Amino acid sequence: MKGIVIAGTRSGIGKTTISMGLMSVFEGVQPFKVGPDYIDTTFHRFVTGNKSYNLDIYLMGESGVKYSFYKNRGAISIVEGVMGLYDGLGTSLENYSTAHISKLLKLPVILVVDGQKIGVSIAGEVLGYKLLDKDVDIKGVIINRVSSEKVYTLLKESIEKYTGIECLGYLKNDERFSISSRHLGLLIADEVERLEEKKKLLREEIGKTIDIERILEIAEIGEREKFENPFKDLKDRYKGLKVGVARDKAFNFYYEDSLELLKYMGAELIEFSPLLDKSVPKADILYFGGGYPENYLKELSKNKEFIDSLKNYHNERRYIYAECGGFMYMTKGIRDLSGKSYEMSSLLDCSIKMTERLMIARFGYVEVEYGELKGRGHEFHYSTLEEEREKTIFRILKNDGREWRCGYRNKNLIAGYPHLHLFGNIEFLEKLFREKSE
Repeated sequence: MKGIVIAGTRSGIGKTTISMGLMSVFEGVQPFKVGPDYIDTTFHRFVTGNKSYNLDIYLMGESGVKYSFYKNRGAISIVEGVMGLYDGLGTSLENYSTAHISKLLKLPVILVVDGQKIGVSIAGEVLGYKLLDKDVDIKGVIINRVSSEKVYTLLKESIEKYTGIECLGYLKNDERFSISSRHLGLLIADEVERLEEKKKLLREEIGKTIDIERILEIAEIGEREKFENPFKDLKDRYKGLKVGVARDKAFNFYYEDSLELLKYMGAELIEFSPLLDKSVPKADILYFGGGYPENYLKELSKNKEFIDSLKNYHNERRYIYAECGGFMYMTKGIRDLSGKSYEMSSLLDCSIKMTERLMIARFGYVEVEYGELKGRGHEFHYSTLEEEREKTIFRILKNDGREWRCGYRNKNLIAGYPHLHLFGNIEFLEKLFREKSE
């Protein structure tokens, strides 16, 4: 069994670029992403042809993370980290970070560092990461954005001399490798211009400047750890249940493990498109995930037949669950950055306006309370409520003491900004949907 974690010293260091390059080089790669990110996983899938799975201790629990990793592992499992190696929730070293994941799964770490405007000092940076938590197994370093082979030799000698960690190679500072930023993440893979060319270019360059054979040796981790399936008692619990999943260019943020767990529980998943279809599918519940509805406001608004079908479904008091982008679609309308409003499904008596900046006050991990029910989620959105007449049902809490209200219920529609992972919220969601509307 082979597995490695590609970690960075901070966000924007080039983890995704290096990860994509390595995923394109090896055969039988199974990609994973630390944290709740939906976007990098689309790149992983593009490069490898395989679904990429999120590993998030906060949302999934330790047993859920182990289950996902061992269930989905490949000939070589490549785990892309999130932010800096030790960055997570709070200041503990057990803070749901990339380092935390590496220790839980006993995976070696390859640290990506920035080679720009630095010399021997780079050794101090790497040494700090090595010493902060000696239980993290940093096996090698890849230096990104290096100006020349001569500079790489200096940086390599400095790191190996003062830290004892070997350098595995470098990637040149070349704009052709870059991928445009968007929403603090990356463009979803379908939208990246000439991504196939970038993939080919990365593969060729990494083959020249990074020691692939040594990475394979480092990645050798032996047999998998024995573990229990934490969901074995849920097998076929909902056999025969039909779940419609909105999946198109506007709605595509889903955790693959959540969908696969629904199938394990016996549910039949039926994909549909609010952009292209004229009616909702014949299903017991409709699930609208997040995505980028703001990029398709005109098309969504013009598909009146689908909206009418959705309204009929809702009026029959059938179940609808919508997160973030899906929630936005349930409102009366969305106002874009130019100030133009587009009518949406109007199942909730509120409206949305897009913002130029991330709603940082509500960004990140959250606890979701509904009466005595408690769940865990994640918020990430560039929009806010412009008009609100609906009564909120969720109390949202951050670990720093901040809290706010969110979440709306109309008949058997439940919607709000938080994204929930099924692994850590089965009981929360089951009880939530048992409380049928009057």
